[in-house]
Amino acid sequence: MGSSLQGSAGRSSRALGVAMGIVAGVSFGFGGAISQILGRQGFTVFDIATAQFFCAVVILGVLTLFTRRAHFAPKEVAMLIGLGAVSTISSITYYLAIDLLSVATAVAIQFQYVWMTIVLQLVVEKKKPSKRIIVIVTLVVVGTLFGSGLADEVLSGGLTADPLGIACALVCALFYALFIFANGRVAPDQPPIARTFVLVIGGFIVTSAIGWNFYTQPDLVVSLLPGGVVMAVVMSILPVLCIVGASLRLPSGIVAVLTSTELPAAVVAGVLLLGETVTPLVIAGVVMILAGVALSEARGSEVESDEGAAMEAPSGA
Repeated sequence: MGSSLQGSAGRSSRALGVAMGIVAGVSFGFGGAISQILGRQGFTVFDIATAQFFCAVVILGVLTLFTRRAHFAPKEVAMLIGLGAVSTISSITYYLAIDLLSVATAVAIQFQYVWMTIVLQLVVEKKKPSKRIIVIVTLVVVGTLFGSGLADEVLSGGLTADPLGIACALVCALFYALFIFANGRVAPDQPPIARTFVLVIGGFIVTSAIGWNFYTQPDLVVSLLPGGVVMAVVMSILPVLCIVGASLRLPSGIVAVLTSTELPAAVVAGVLLLGETVTPLVIAGVVMILAGVALSEARGSEVESDEGAAMEAPSGA
């Protein structure tokens, strides 16, 4: 009876982790489309990022007053702020990559974070990925090449590849992989809202240092405030809370695969919010990514063994 209850609890915990990973990806996908809308209104990358983290700090600061009190060690505070800075660098380099490259190319390069996360898990945890995981990552990466529209660009001869843009997209991928890998390992026992508040302070510090002139323009602050609130929720609050919840329940490699739902969500957001059209290759890529996500949740011994590793991770953090 006891083992049955434990198994049920384990399955419920895993299901919650899966849901959180998918929600994080979908949130990021819609956030990318919203940032493009704000860019079309004349706001710069640094204005958008600064407004996003300013609003996130204010919202989370207020929410923290009404949640369970946290007791952070100085080391935990420093690590969370550093993790927030890592997340911010990933966001800013992604926005810059989109400015320098086509969106398709930037997204395709940025999505290399999926296999980078697997490599980090291999190097740090000395855990070799299973054959199932290798197949899943291959599906996601190849699906990204199609789903992002990069394959269409190559076939049409319209591929653009600014070296600086490529560098920005690769930096974005690396820092996002670091963020996913480390998120569930830093202060995992602290209240989620308070933990995310401290993490976002790191992003606030970075963006304020880079985009300090945002605060010297009251008209700009007022005009960008609504967009900043939306970006704060969909890019800094909801996905970060979901990623840490997923990371506490699942291996980081699986979390990376689940957040790849960002691209299908971005395609849907592009159609609904930006009036974009999709090609058969884009649809094929989205199907491949969703197949990879579905395969990651297929029941089998390899998945169960990954689940066990995820359950042990917090105690060793």
